[in-house]
Amino acid sequence: MVLRVHIDTDCGVDDALALALLARARQAVEVVSVSAVFGNTYVDQAAANARGVLRLAGCGAEVYIGAGSGLAKRRVERMRPAHGVDGLNGAGFSQRWKLPELERGHSANFLAFAARRKVAGLFLGPLTNLAKGLLEDPAAFRDWRPTIMAGAFAVEGKAAGGADFNSWSDPEALQRTLEAGVMPRLMPLDASHLVEVTAADLARGADCCGSPLSARLTKAAGPYIAFHKGVWGGEGCRPHDAVAAASLIAPEAFTFEPARLRVAVEGPRLGRVERIDGAPNAEVCTGLDVQAVRRLIVGGLFGAQAVEAA
Repeated sequence: MVLRVHIDTDCGVDDALALALLARARQAVEVVSVSAVFGNTYVDQAAANARGVLRLAGCGAEVYIGAGSGLAKRRVERMRPAHGVDGLNGAGFSQRWKLPELERGHSANFLAFAARRKVAGLFLGPLTNLAKGLLEDPAAFRDWRPTIMAGAFAVEGKAAGGADFNSWSDPEALQRTLEAGVMPRLMPLDASHLVEVTAADLARGADCCGSPLSARLTKAAGPYIAFHKGVWGGEGCRPHDAVAAASLIAPEAFTFEPARLRVAVEGPRLGRVERIDGAPNAEVCTGLDVQAVRRLIVGGLFGAQAVEAA
């Protein structure tokens, strides 16, 4: 059975990899719709990037412009060192299309509509859009189990205080989600950082694939890989959001365990997610088949020949 999914994204480099991966996994996933949020770049650019990636991947899903700042209205960073001003290190997409806004017409109830229809949710950026939807229509999301890219436990995130960037960008939104009866499945950095994709993988894939999208993704990934080498070590990048996306395609390669979580919404540990005692309010990815996930990502983006070449 094909899994129908709504994706919420702050479309930077690893988001673009995730979107392309899911758009091309047509035997397993149908991308129904996408909403953009601030984060790796400003929200209008994130929406344009998401639309551009999907169209080049042959997916016609509608893209909506969502929240441009977090619930607490903190200052939004306009340039991420791994993603550049346009989110894709100079390979971002044009904004000449006027995309619909999530809070007009459909409103945040669009997410509630997706949840009521049992459309799966994948959240790759700050959870502001989901938190706003929860405020308007909390009943729609009861026991919904979206997959979210959030959390850093034993592995220290690179945001201030050691948090992962998504949680740090809007900790109030993540905490609201955890308190609202939603049962998210967290993909923390502890799991996603185990998977590494190198520049050679991407170059071989682009050569095998030869598509405009593969060339753009390879260009965008250059500075992203350089940044990851500096902060994480190794020979490549950690495609965090693509790992979260892969868990929808091949759930058998991942292990999730129930946990009760709390988010620091103030102080020097802003955005840090911690396990506490009590009834579970989430599931956390605690393990994955690293090589299987890596093959899935490279093969899904560029085809079987790219995996064989790697």
